[in-house]
Amino acid sequence: MSNRPKNIDWVAYLKNFYVLSALVFLVWISFFDNDNLLRRRNQKAKEQELKNQETYYKSEIQDLHRKMRELNTNDRELEKFAREKYLLRKKGEDVYVIKDLSKEK
Repeated sequence: MSNRPKNIDWVAYLKNFYVLSALVFLVWISFFDNDNLLRRRNQKAKEQELKNQETYYKSEIQDLHRKMRELNTNDRELEKFAREKYLLRKKGEDVYVIKDLSKEK
């Protein structure tokens, strides 16, 4: 059997200078410091959001580079892009724009 005391005298324990100092330090760091736990949690969430945006924009950049290479190497794609984006046409040619109403909703 152990000789451990069954009831700890919490008041005497908290009167100890080192324990009291440690508690004050932990409370200060947790709530009152400029870099407190709440701010750190918010910064971690913002950091994760920015990382997600970074991966999204990197994939968009890769897609745009692929499209740019395709436009530089394929004349048919360049003509298609010019007709769709800028409504360019050849002489004597009529261009009609047909909108897909199902995509607009």
